Amino acid sequence: MMSAEKWYEYQESYKRYGVDMKPQQVRIKREKAKALISAQDKFRLLVLTIFLGILCVGIIITTAYAAQLQYDINTILSENTELEGEIQNLNVTLKRETNITAIEEKAMNELGMVYPYANQVVYLGEEKPVTSDFAMLLKDQAYN
Repeated sequence: MMSAEKWYEYQESYKRYGVDMKPQQVRIKREKAKALISAQDKFRLLVLTIFLGILCVGIIITTAYAAQLQYDINTILSENTELEGEIQNLNVTLKRETNITAIEEKAMNELGMVYPYANQVVYLGEEKPVTSDFAMLLKDQAYN
């Protein structure tokens, strides 16, 4: 005699597998494996890869060129700063040398110059002859 559990399994197997009570083997038909990527797709991928490579090389070259330009700009800016400092130094020197006090001091100490007295002053310019004739004086003033 079979136990109830075995009988139940037997009935389930009968329902499931039929009269043979063996599992039917399922045959899987294997079709030829189709290429998932066609030749045209491979060509497109190759062209895309080459294009991306060229694009990346272009970006690298552009970045290198920009870095070179930035280096040149920084060099010019540092030279400009140095020149601005020199200009400021020259402006200070110019103001110091053109100061009237410095000129007077240099004239007195190095050249031995002194201020003239009132009787030593000479005025340059056109001198008009002094006329003693009053009539001629009136005539010159009237017609000039």
